[in-house]
Amino acid sequence: MGMNSLSRTVLIVVLPFLLFACGEKKEEALTTHVKGRITVADSVDASGNFSGIGITIIKKDSANADADTLFHETTAGDGTFSGTARFPEKRRYTMLFSRNSSRIGAANVILADGDTLTVSGVLPALDRTLKMDSREHQALNTFQRVDRQFRRVLAYARLGEIPADSLNVELEKWINIYWEVYEDHEGTMASRFAAAEALRLMEGWKGREMMQRLRSIQDDDDLAGLAARYGKEYLAETHGLDRSLSYLDTLLQITEEQDIRMYIQMERIKLLYDSARTEEARQRLEAFRGRYAQNMIAKRWADDISYDLNYLSPGDSIPDFEFRANGGTLSKDSLLGSPYILEITSLTNPLYQEQYDRTVVIHSIYKNFGLDVVTIPLDTSQVTVDSFFEERVRPWVVAPAKAFERDVLLKTFNITAIPTRFLVDREGRIVRKYVGREYKDVIQGIQSLMKEEEPAS
Repeated sequence: MGMNSLSRTVLIVVLPFLLFACGEKKEEALTTHVKGRITVADSVDASGNFSGIGITIIKKDSANADADTLFHETTAGDGTFSGTARFPEKRRYTMLFSRNSSRIGAANVILADGDTLTVSGVLPALDRTLKMDSREHQALNTFQRVDRQFRRVLAYARLGEIPADSLNVELEKWINIYWEVYEDHEGTMASRFAAAEALRLMEGWKGREMMQRLRSIQDDDDLAGLAARYGKEYLAETHGLDRSLSYLDTLLQITEEQDIRMYIQMERIKLLYDSARTEEARQRLEAFRGRYAQNMIAKRWADDISYDLNYLSPGDSIPDFEFRANGGTLSKDSLLGSPYILEITSLTNPLYQEQYDRTVVIHSIYKNFGLDVVTIPLDTSQVTVDSFFEERVRPWVVAPAKAFERDVLLKTFNITAIPTRFLVDREGRIVRKYVGREYKDVIQGIQSLMKEEEPAS
């Protein structure tokens, strides 16, 4: 394993256990004791009376939704306050500060059942003086400190300051450090972030060890989504589709949390779709729609994958596209006879930039087998497109900016996240759609495509 794995950007991803926070609600409210002291600098108010400062915690699930108040207290004369926050699930919420009916600050806080959150700060410089202390926040501070250190290691690696023969040892060290954060702060949001990062770094490299760790956490409803996400792909690759589906069924049997059960079912349908078992995927999708008819997140997801199943499934013809580049016209028809990767993205997208070098390597290896790459930028400025390639090679055709009507393009290819790519065979048929980090599986798709096209002996 080389530089590619170590140099992946570390992201705090919105994980399955957070993704469905707007799903089914708990019947009983969870509680956190919230207390603290907010004072005012003498330079602003020398009276020593710090009363009337409002501290409010709200839950707002979307820009257009009304906010629910989970906590509200005002400070006493000495600036102290105390009360109980009641909330539906452990997650981040927004804390607002106000005085004399004017909002003076805001911050993100984590509320967890049975936790105690202590808040302190000095007006008017809340942005510099605000401090949060709780079990959850202590764990998050630890995770963020480790994450920052790992980012520095990534920077050194990119500069070539870590010897090549030491990269794997360094990576394994950080996998273990992240896992220690998970174990030391088990049950917190930060522990989940740490477990996810350790598993992501193991993916595609230390698969057997990754599965061992997944099996050790799969009984935890909070982490079952991670087991589904990483375990299904490893088992499908190493033991086949049926083994992977069986594993997801096992997770469904041992998981009680309804939102995570919903996520596992979504992963199961997606796995069937990616594996060209489209009829079974459709049947499962219809049952899923009925079960989660009142869940807006489930409905939106079902609508998206339904479009893919109907129009963009493996074996379907890639939708028509055509643009002028390099003095000629490139289109779906002109590419018949050659397999290719069609990628739709913004060139300013960090994930696309991270994956670009890998695409160059893939193209250089497989172009001898006839593989092309075609890039359709979503960027509206040709300056942006040209600047991307100022210090990069451009070994394949790139459509000019605004070559397509953006909304039509997004709808036709059902682009819900970028980068999105399609592997297309010589007959113009879709082999598989890859969204975001699913792109790591493209080598398997290319190899299977090349194997199918080998002449029979």
